[in-house]
Order: sequence, then structure tokens, then C-alpha cells
Amino acid sequence: MNHESYLRAVDLPEYADRATNAAERGAALVARPPHATVDADTVEDCYVYPVPELGPDGSCGVGLAEEPYNLAPICGLEYEPERLRDHPNTARLVALDETVRRLAEETNPDWLGVYRRATNPDGEEVLVKEAYVGEHSRAEFPLTESFAERSNNSTVGLTGDAVLVEDVADYDGPYYECDDSVQSEFCCPILAGDDVVGIIDAEAHEPEFFTEERVLTIVGACAALADSDLLTPPRVEA
Repeated sequence: MNHESYLRAVDLPEYADRATNAAERGAALVARPPHATVDADTVEDCYVYPVPELGPDGSCGVGLAEEPYNLAPICGLEYEPERLRDHPNTARLVALDETVRRLAEETNPDWLGVYRRATNPDGEEVLVKEAYVGEHSRAEFPLTESFAERSNNSTVGLTGDAVLVEDVADYDGPYYECDDSVQSEFCCPILAGDDVVGIIDAEAHEPEFFTEERVLTIVGACAALADSDLLTPPRVEA
């Protein structure tokens, strides 16, 4: 799907005819999985990250949870760092991390992450955060209508339509707050055909941060991720 078609598919037709190469720049930022075996520290960095304590209603608490989140189970793997050093899923996560870092450097938000659509070990359909830069945030967003009533991420994951929040203070749509410093947000689906296979979410501590160039760059990265295998965990044994 070309970038103009992709913009229309994610409900951003107003950007489709813009004379800019930002989308191409965004697409070029998507990394390829490395062929080299990584060290144990890299394995831990890829799979394990701190998350906030969640309240009974699923809202973010003040402190961090006792247990960090581990991506291995939702990727269908046992967390055995030594065996994961040369696993293709680790290479996939390394490439996602590099992609997120490149995209964050290009667009300069305060937070940026990529989520993959997945079924967690409890059998629930969720968006799971697989790479990010910025403050700690929740790992999974339920893909349910009820949670979508309070979350842009879940809404985008269910509808396949991008959401741009110019100013959080003036926004009356679904919004999940884990950082009260956030003043603007752009959330874009990663579409494989008609299916949402993931999202990129970006946040900034100033209103109206997501200019046309930044929006198009992020959309370009989403389109390239959709054409890659980076949102598909390899089906091999650890």
C-alpha cells in the first residue's frame, strides 16, 4: 500500500495529498533484525521492563509494580536469557527497539512506543508494548469496547483509525492518563490489509506538538512496519 492509500486507510485523508517526503523518511527508519548473537544484557533489555502499579480499575498508580513485565510469555517463549541470545524473536525485538529509537530521534516526542496485537497468556486480546522510549507505562491495553471508552490506544487498535489529540486539556474523547505531563498525542495503527496488527503511540509535553511533518513521519514508519515481519513473532522453539 502506498503512503497516500495508507493515510486514507487510517482515516487521515487530509494528509494524503501533502507535498512532503516525511512519510518516506519515516519508512526508512524501520530497522532490520540483526544476524549476530546478542549478549545477556541485551536480552534482558528487550524482554523485561518496569511497569507502574495498576489500581483496581486499571488506572496507573504512583509507584512501580513489584514485578517487571516480561515479554517472553506473550511471545510464546520461556524466559531463558542464554537460549534467547540467538533467538529470532530477540532479533525482532532488537530491530523494533532500534526503529523506535530512530523514530523518536527524528520526531523528538517525550514518549514513543510500538505495540503489537496479541493474545496474552490469560487468553485476552491486547495491545502489548514491545519497544518504547520515555517514562514507564502500562504494558498491555485490553482490546475491548469497555476499555476503548477510556483509551486512545484501545480505540485505535479496535477501529484502525488514527487519533490525533492536539491538546489534552480540550479533548473530550477516550483518554488514558499515565503521565499528567502529556499535553498532546498521536496514535496510529499498523495495518496489514484490513487488520490492525499493532500501533505506534507518541506523546509530548506541549500542546499542538504533532505537526504535519511529524504525523507523516510516524505514519510512514507504521506503513513500513506493516510490510515488515517485525510485528510477527517467529514460530520456533527457544
